[in-house]
Amino acid sequence: MSALHKKLWRTIGKTREQFIAVVAVVTVGIAVYIAMTTAYFNLNESKEKFYRDHNFADYYFHVVKAPQQVTKQIETIPGVTRVTGRIQKDVTLVNDHNKRATARLTSYSLPIEQEINSLQLLTGRFFAEEAMAARPGEQYTRNGDIEILVDPQYAEANQLNFNDTVTIVAEGKMVPLTMVGTATGPEFIYLMKDAATLLPDPRSFGIIAMSLERAQQLLNLPGQVNQVLVTLAPGTDAEKVAEQVKSILEPYGNLAAYPRKQQLSNAMLEGELDSLKSSSRFMPAIFLGIAAAIQFVILGRMVRSQHLQIGVMKALGYNNRQVILHYTCYSVLVALCGAVLGTLLGLALASVMSRAYAVYFNLPATIGAVNIQAILYGFILSLGVSTLAGLTACRSVTAINPAESMRPEPPKGGGKTLVENLSWLWRRLDTAWKMSIRSAARNRGRFAITMMGVVFAVGMLVVSLFTIDAVDYMIESHFHQNQRYDYLIRFTSPVKENELLNITRVAGVNKAEPLLEIPVKIKFNGKNEDDSITGLNPGSTLKKLRDPREQPVEIPEAGLLISQRTAERLGAKVGDTVEVETLLGTGPARHAPVKIVGINKQLVGGGSFVSLEQANLILQERQLVSGVMLKVDPAFAAQLKEELEDMTAVSSILSRRQELDNFNQNMDSMVYSISIMVIFALLLGFAIVYNSSVISFSERQRELASLRVLGFTVKEVSGILLKENLLQSLLGVALGLPSGYLMVKGYISAVSTDLFTMPAIIYPTTYIYSALGGFFFIMVAHLLAVRGVRQLQLVEVLKNKD
Repeated sequence: MSALHKKLWRTIGKTREQFIAVVAVVTVGIAVYIAMTTAYFNLNESKEKFYRDHNFADYYFHVVKAPQQVTKQIETIPGVTRVTGRIQKDVTLVNDHNKRATARLTSYSLPIEQEINSLQLLTGRFFAEEAMAARPGEQYTRNGDIEILVDPQYAEANQLNFNDTVTIVAEGKMVPLTMVGTATGPEFIYLMKDAATLLPDPRSFGIIAMSLERAQQLLNLPGQVNQVLVTLAPGTDAEKVAEQVKSILEPYGNLAAYPRKQQLSNAMLEGELDSLKSSSRFMPAIFLGIAAAIQFVILGRMVRSQHLQIGVMKALGYNNRQVILHYTCYSVLVALCGAVLGTLLGLALASVMSRAYAVYFNLPATIGAVNIQAILYGFILSLGVSTLAGLTACRSVTAINPAESMRPEPPKGGGKTLVENLSWLWRRLDTAWKMSIRSAARNRGRFAITMMGVVFAVGMLVVSLFTIDAVDYMIESHFHQNQRYDYLIRFTSPVKENELLNITRVAGVNKAEPLLEIPVKIKFNGKNEDDSITGLNPGSTLKKLRDPREQPVEIPEAGLLISQRTAERLGAKVGDTVEVETLLGTGPARHAPVKIVGINKQLVGGGSFVSLEQANLILQERQLVSGVMLKVDPAFAAQLKEELEDMTAVSSILSRRQELDNFNQNMDSMVYSISIMVIFALLLGFAIVYNSSVISFSERQRELASLRVLGFTVKEVSGILLKENLLQSLLGVALGLPSGYLMVKGYISAVSTDLFTMPAIIYPTTYIYSALGGFFFIMVAHLLAVRGVRQLQLVEVLKNKD
């Protein structure tokens, strides 16, 4: 081992606590990078493999009904590689306790492997077109039963097993179905009923898969389909093909057409992938940047304190390159240790994240591969950043002359600080504060780096805790301010408003407000956008709306309160007139011009609003309603729900309390991710303050020992260092709070999608907790750094070593 290597190991031994602190920051940065990058890679690969293996559709077309043979005509369009016609319709589910839920009945032709969006069987066996005797080794099914598959979440939530009966309401009749297994498909990775649903609720929404022939019989659609799915050849102009398909389907009542990227499940999954990808770049950059800054400060101080040793090394024949590499090796070892430990921690976190995502997104096959590229990039990042910091900090080595290095280093140039120029303030400061201010002024570079480290650490605390505020605000806004009903009842088909008397007369109903929901296509200046229009009576109290400035907005007597998302996509504004085309699926499509009189903003989902009367005018009907909102007496709630569930005309009963409970249950995992983020932020702040404190203590040992000899107590000497820390740290905390808000805004813009956005809401308590977290790591770092004050060897330190 060469002399320089021995010296390097001795240096690491003497500064081991600083070395470990920097390694910890690098470890976290690399761990976060590898964990998030690998989780992104695994989730994306699982998605792509599942999509590929099960022929995920490139385009979806919804019609009122069309003959099955229309698929043959669509197959002739250039660029179309495969076409599937099917039936998909939401039907009412009734369980053993007469509880209502919604099932998305989806049909498949056999053999199922040839279908677009084919199913992957998870348990049991595939359904048969007709009931048949069990094959050898298969479980027996009752003869004559209609066999179905259900999604695994619904089966688990409702405790369904093989051969259990599932009852649906089809065409006004109760129909028993026999479950023969569970399965999932590429369009059911993230199960949500619609964009207005906050989170999946398998107790109230599930998927039922059956043969196409059985679906046609149940829904009275012999030889008909209501959806067409296509896959396209690579490089095909999707929009051009879509126009040709819509032209073919025009006689059968086009209802909607959208590409894969707008399919609800895929949109939610892609949104999470984009968020994961953004986080994998943003967070590691903060940690590695702070680690580089810490190393720059440490090595800069090391070079200054060892100028005599550097002069001796040069006098003995070591050239500038060898000396620079010697000190840079300190950073390289930090990088290697951090990269190795970060890789191990990152792979463990990636494994946990990949499994959690696979369960959360209902992916049957999890790819848990080690992402070699992420590990390689992690090492390159760690070594590159640390090496750059080391080389930059050691540049001054070239200016050290062996002869001049034997002389004592001249004191730094002085001058009045900014505070000294404020004589009224300077006179009121005690000696300790004056010494701290002058010390900070002499080390402006270290002061700035430490302050920026604290800014980022406190900012990360704000970002971590802001999620709780955003979720709390969304719960308050969505469940308590905007949705004020207890139950939202939807009917199987629109009914006359006077038929609501059957519901309003039920004991316990305090208030009932009707609504009419219409799926529509809104057209403006050659653009069109699928949306939904809800008709409510002006003055409704059970549903409140807000504009983009979060101010309440009322339902107008005439005109459209267009959704913000639709307005932005169409380029429409208040005062413009749009054309509304209805897409109900029953009866002819209606067209009506409607003037935009306002814009409404919703945190989850979308939808535009008009008065109930105008909604009927658009349909050219009178007094039609599709649902009713109820405010009920809590004492009668259970009895009321039982009576509602006995009504066959009711398709779904949405309970606000049940929605809220489901939302809270799904938030449990959020606590763990927030806790990890808080720990990482505290570690970052601790490392930067601790290293700054240690360096300050090391540089001022002679000064501090002199104070001890003059009679200063250990507490008073430690207080001087504390005041210096507080100067830079308190400023960092003060700047970190508004910086945290800016970081939150950036995070929101990265994770928001058309379906979901988080409000930039930060409560005062979050700022308080973030500031307290900052004070916590400042004090812990200070107490650990100044332990050496008690151990100062006064005689040894005060010897003139020059």
